[in-house]
Formats: sequence, C-alpha cells, structure tokens
Amino acid sequence: MMFSRRFKAGCLMTLLIGFCLGIGFVFGVLSHQAWKKKTEDPVFMKWAAMKQLEKLKPDEAQRQKFEQKTDKAVAELMTFKGQAMHNIWDIIDRTCTDLEQDLTPEQKESWLKLRPKRPEEIK
Repeated sequence: MMFSRRFKAGCLMTLLIGFCLGIGFVFGVLSHQAWKKKTEDPVFMKWAAMKQLEKLKPDEAQRQKFEQKTDKAVAELMTFKGQAMHNIWDIIDRTCTDLEQDLTPEQKESWLKLRPKRPEEIK
C-alpha cells in the first residue's frame, strides 16, 4: 500500500500541529502557575494597586498618601492570609485526627505517609 506525498505531508502537518498544541498547553499551565504565585507577592499587590491609582493622575502629595494607605492595606491582607492559612490547617489537622480514630493499624501506617503535612511557615 503506497501513500501519496500529499497524504504524508498532511500527516506530518497534523503531527506538528498536535506537538505545538501540546507544548503551548504545557507552557500555558506553567506560566499560569508562575503568575498566580507572583500575584500573592506583597510587592506585586502594591505595584498593581498603585498602577491603578496612577490612572487618577495624582499629585505628589496624593501619591504619598496613596502609597501609605496601600502599604497598610497590603499588610492587613498578608496578616489575614496568614491567619486564614493557619485556620485552614487547623481544620485539616483536626479532620485528620478524627479520621485516624476509624483506621486499622495497617491503615494508620499508610495514613502517616498520605496525611497532608502542615507547611513549616504556617506552624
């Protein structure tokens, strides 16, 4: 069975397009993860807020007031985030402890490996 040049070229183009789509998907996922991590950074939060406030064309005195208020808001948000993460891990730990009561000894050994671990910065 012999395939024509046009068929072979079509198959190669389809393969190339599929490969490019796969690479694009992987890069998209990785860049989204990096962007998400960056947006949690306090420096980025302040920069984004100040960029929006710059659209109001503030004078220097207003800009300084805006920066002070933005710094305060970002600090409050980071404190809130820390408290929220602490509360979330308290719930996870409590639930894990409750689950352990219903496990057999063999399951408890496996559970020690599977159980979610609280990050060091949240302890």
